[in-house]
Amino acid sequence: MNDADPVLRRRRVEALYDTVPVSGFMGLAGAAMLASVFWRPDRHALVMGWLVASCLPIFARMGLRRAYRRSRQRDDAGLRWVWASLVLMALTGLAWGIGLGWMLVHGEVDEVPVVIGTALGAVAMTMTHMAYWQMHAAFQVPILGSLAVAVLIARPGFAHVLSVASVVLCLAQLAVARRMGRIYVDALRVSLDNERLAQDLATRSHALEQANFELELLSRADPLTGLANRRSYMEWLGTVWARALHEDTPLALLSVDVDRFKLYNDAHGHGAGDRCLQAVASALAHACRSEQDLAARPGGEEFAIVLPATPLRDAMQVAERVRQGVIDASRDAGWALPAGVTVSVGVACRHPRDGGGIEDLLREADQALYQAKDRGRNRVEAAPVAVLESAGD
Repeated sequence: MNDADPVLRRRRVEALYDTVPVSGFMGLAGAAMLASVFWRPDRHALVMGWLVASCLPIFARMGLRRAYRRSRQRDDAGLRWVWASLVLMALTGLAWGIGLGWMLVHGEVDEVPVVIGTALGAVAMTMTHMAYWQMHAAFQVPILGSLAVAVLIARPGFAHVLSVASVVLCLAQLAVARRMGRIYVDALRVSLDNERLAQDLATRSHALEQANFELELLSRADPLTGLANRRSYMEWLGTVWARALHEDTPLALLSVDVDRFKLYNDAHGHGAGDRCLQAVASALAHACRSEQDLAARPGGEEFAIVLPATPLRDAMQVAERVRQGVIDASRDAGWALPAGVTVSVGVACRHPRDGGGIEDLLREADQALYQAKDRGRNRVEAAPVAVLESAGD
C-alpha cells in the first residue's frame, strides 16, 4: 500500500477519501432498508443494535474524511490515513457480515432474497475504493464469509453449493478488485507523469522565453555601460521622430563626448578608461527625466540622449546636468577616477513641421559638439539652427 512517490500516495489517499460520501450514503441507505424489512416486535433490540453497529463505522469514516481534509501533513501521514480507513472499513464489513448472517438464518423465506441481494449490493458498493483495493477485501470478506457460514447453519438442501459459491464469489471479487486497483493506480501514475511532464515543458518554455528576452536585451544594450546601443538608439530616434511629427512637438538630441579620452585611456589604462565610460553613462542615466528619454552609447567615447517633446531651453538644462554630473562623478571616491574627467555636449532641437529629418538633427547635434570642443571643451553648445528657431519662438 505504501508508495515511494509521496505525490502519488497523496493522490491515492485523496481518491480514497473522495469516495467516502457516496459509499457512506449507500451503506446507510442499505442498512435502513434491511432494518425496515426485518423490523419485528421481537427483533427491535437486535435490529436496532445491528443498525447502530453497522452505521457507526460509516459515520466514523465520514468524520475521518473531514479530519483528513483539514490535515496539513498529508505527505508524512498518508499511510496512516489509509490504515485508519482500512480498520473502519473492516469494522463496517464485520458488522454487516454478522447482521446479514443472522438475518439469513432467522429470516423468513421471502426475506432471504433481500438479504442476498443486499449483501451483493454492499460488496459491489466498495468497488468505488479502487485507489486501495484492500478496502474492498476488508469489507467483503466478512460479509461473504458470514453468508457462507449462515447457509451451512440454516442447512437447506443445497447448503454446500451455496457455501462454495459464496467462497468462489469472494475469491473472484478479490481478484477483480485487485486487478482493477492496479489498473487504477497505473492510470493515476500515468496521469501524474503527464502532469509533471507538462509542468517541466512549461518550465523549460518559460526559461527559453526568458533566455530569448535576455538575448534581445543584450542585442539592444551596450555591455559595458548598460545604455542603449547604436541599433536601439537609431530605432528609438526614428520612433520618437514619427511621434513628434504626429503630435506636433519638438524633438531634442544631445551629443556627448568624453574630452581627451584617448589621452586619458593611454595614461591611466583600459581599466580606468572603462570606469570613466561607466561614470559618464551613470551621469547620462541620472539626467534622463522619464522613461521616454533615452540615454545611449552609439560607440567608443560617444554618448547621446534623445529627449522627446522637449524644447531647446529644457534640453540645455539636461545637457548641463550631464556635464556637471560627470564632474561630480570624477570627484566621487566610489568611481576611483583620476580627477579632471569632463565631457562636451552638443544640443540640437528640431520641430518636424519645419522640415528636415533625423539626419539633419544628428548632423546639427554633432556640429554643436564640435563647437563645444573648439571653444575649450567641458561645455554645452547649441546648434545654430536650434538657437535661431528658439529665438524665433
